[in-house]
Amino acid sequence: MAFSSRVLLLLENSKVQNHLGMSNGGHDLVAILDWGLGHASRSVSLVEQLTDQGRKVTIASSGKALLFLRKHFPAYPFVELPAYAIRYPHQSMVANMLRQFPRALRVIGSEYRQIQSIVQEREITCIISDGRFGCWHPKVPSIWLAHQLHIQHDNAILAKMANTAYHHYIRRRFQEVWIPDRATEPRLAGKLSEPIEGLPYRYLGPQSRFQNWEIDNEQNHFRYLVLLSGPEPQRSRLEALLRTQLSKLDAPTLLVRGVPGETEIRKTSSQLHLVDWLLGDQLEEAVQQSETIICRSGYSTLMDAWYWQKDLLLVPTPGQGEQEYLARYWAQQGWAQWQEQRQLRVK
Repeated sequence: MAFSSRVLLLLENSKVQNHLGMSNGGHDLVAILDWGLGHASRSVSLVEQLTDQGRKVTIASSGKALLFLRKHFPAYPFVELPAYAIRYPHQSMVANMLRQFPRALRVIGSEYRQIQSIVQEREITCIISDGRFGCWHPKVPSIWLAHQLHIQHDNAILAKMANTAYHHYIRRRFQEVWIPDRATEPRLAGKLSEPIEGLPYRYLGPQSRFQNWEIDNEQNHFRYLVLLSGPEPQRSRLEALLRTQLSKLDAPTLLVRGVPGETEIRKTSSQLHLVDWLLGDQLEEAVQQSETIICRSGYSTLMDAWYWQKDLLLVPTPGQGEQEYLARYWAQQGWAQWQEQRQLRVK
């Protein structure tokens, strides 16, 4: 079944619709987390398919994710939400989250209050929240879009506490979970995407704007394509590390910095080319022309990579347990190679 058909089937048959009167031709608010560009990237396909089915879509986000989405959908209505602006200054995920938890709570409260006004002013009939905890409404069908339904941590007690709180919050505020993964094993997200007990769910299949593209491995112009993404300062640290190593290699390389700016490729040395970011056909062409892709192991990137069928070198964000798990899991499945950032050596 085509992805567009799956989305329509969900909208027609979901328990949310049956209980709360959701119908075709409605007005969806798709709220997207500003955590790097991954959430924004994976939402492109969903927004397009909802539109194809005759539903009006308003997009809500912030920061770089909002800029990215505006470039993809210049004619769509947008709402700017408060930015989570998550950063990773420490190796410890727990330390990073504890330090930023008060701000995250303020953002959740602020976006929740904003959503209540938006629903009334724009006559929203359904909310799809990709990672934004405050984007729900007590009188409007609210769907949680996520691949990570089980938080990973080396400390089993901390993991259990985090998952108990997470699952309780989602159950109380959202009527259904949409999971962008395969319904059968091996799933792309492994144990991360197992359903939450007691909460209705649907597997959407891997969401990627590349799912229908034609693979051509005969036109490789670059030995490496580097796709940087994710929160600061780790994005900048990996960029500096890779630029140092790649500038010394006798291998044609394109490094996409993953920041808003120029889309024109510029040469910095005889073999190293830089560009701030690439969109649409430009990114597709770069992927087609590359032999090996170096990137973070964020799940949205991995969903794209599933369709690229290129050699992968994954470099998880330090301290981000989800990406570390996914990098190891993909290596175990034989889908990629991986290295820790502190030990990274590109040859």
